[in-house]
Amino acid sequence: MHINGIQRAAAVLNRLTEYACGILLGIMTLTVLVGVIFRYVFLSPLGWTEELSRYLMIWTASLAISVGIYRGEHIGLTFVPDRIKGRVPAFLLSLGIDLLVFGFLLVLLYFSIPMVQQGKLQIAQSLPITMTLPTLSIPVSMLLALVQLSIKIMISFSGKGVQFEEKTHVDI
Repeated sequence: MHINGIQRAAAVLNRLTEYACGILLGIMTLTVLVGVIFRYVFLSPLGWTEELSRYLMIWTASLAISVGIYRGEHIGLTFVPDRIKGRVPAFLLSLGIDLLVFGFLLVLLYFSIPMVQQGKLQIAQSLPITMTLPTLSIPVSMLLALVQLSIKIMISFSGKGVQFEEKTHVDI
């Protein structure tokens, strides 16, 4: 596949992930609102709203990891990269960081799979579901992040760099 095709695939995957995050965040907001209304207006709290909103928040935050990788917007310390002079040393440092993150994501993926398998045997506290669906957020998100990071690494080897609609840096 050509680099432009890979970049388009990454953009499509990112857009779908952003939509999923937006939908999950909207459902979570409505769930919390319903919980608050029933607790403080009707004085009849619903036990499932807190648990559902917690699982939706975990899914949203986990999926957003790949969006941060795609956009290059994860928080980071820039005092070392800012002092690197030259394209090759900067590329090697960036590649090293990406490979460390790749390894970390692989570890999370590896250890999350047994967690999902054990989730089949557990029932949620107030929802009539097994814990498979909530725990599935980690391996799905790590796999998605690994795909986006792999694409980022491939593109960095092409020398083109990743193209964003808008990129901003906030130095702390």
